[in-house]
Amino acid sequence: MKHHLINKIKSDLWAIRPDYLTTLYHAALDFDGSGNASNSRGYTVEGSTAVVPIYGALGKNLNEFEALFMTDYNDIEAALIEAENDESVETILLDINSPGGTIQGLPELVNYMRTIEKPLVSYTDGMMASAAYWLGTVSPHLLISQTAEVGSVGVYVALLDESKALEMQGYKVEAISAGKYKLDYSGYEPLSDEARARLQANVDKWHGRFKAAVRVNYPVDDEYLEGQTFEGEEALEVQMASGLVDSLSDALLLINE
Repeated sequence: MKHHLINKIKSDLWAIRPDYLTTLYHAALDFDGSGNASNSRGYTVEGSTAVVPIYGALGKNLNEFEALFMTDYNDIEAALIEAENDESVETILLDINSPGGTIQGLPELVNYMRTIEKPLVSYTDGMMASAAYWLGTVSPHLLISQTAEVGSVGVYVALLDESKALEMQGYKVEAISAGKYKLDYSGYEPLSDEARARLQANVDKWHGRFKAAVRVNYPVDDEYLEGQTFEGEEALEVQMASGLVDSLSDALLLINE
């Protein structure tokens, strides 16, 4: 199961802060087998507001090992469905502290979120970056603390070229394949210009979709949607957030008043 996560880190399309993906990679490599999945599940109710926690790196259909390090989009959707059907809940608040996650599963969750009839509010006093920011902007009300970071609107894939390492160890891979593009991203041979161009086109496509999704509720200029993050007042100035609050308690008071 460890190798599944490591392979996902090496080859999947991500909307996550690159430094956090590197941390996730090393955490998976160094994992000693102890611990249990500790990501928050479900939601709590404060007054008439359901608080749905969205913490850590995000992904889809996580196995038991991956769930030690990440939060599953499936669990977020399940919590939102339950909150939507809970008669005691009038408003749903997304309590986000996440550097982002995989593209896989993200647009599907966003599409569901856009069908929720109860008012949605997003909040962070930590980080709402990349995929997490995509989720957060589904809400027309995005509240942040003065020191919180939001943004990092970008998409990438980080392939590992192991050809030189194998050569230095005395290994030569002889791959027999059928299909012109079958070995494009194999890792044991350099990436061809054609394969690189196809990857770049896919990354550009998802970056464009990301920016379009943000602009449904937040009219942010292109220059601020190039992977950078913004704190507090900065984020308000470039229209990446809608309000400043000092704490989750203050956000709840604002909602429930």
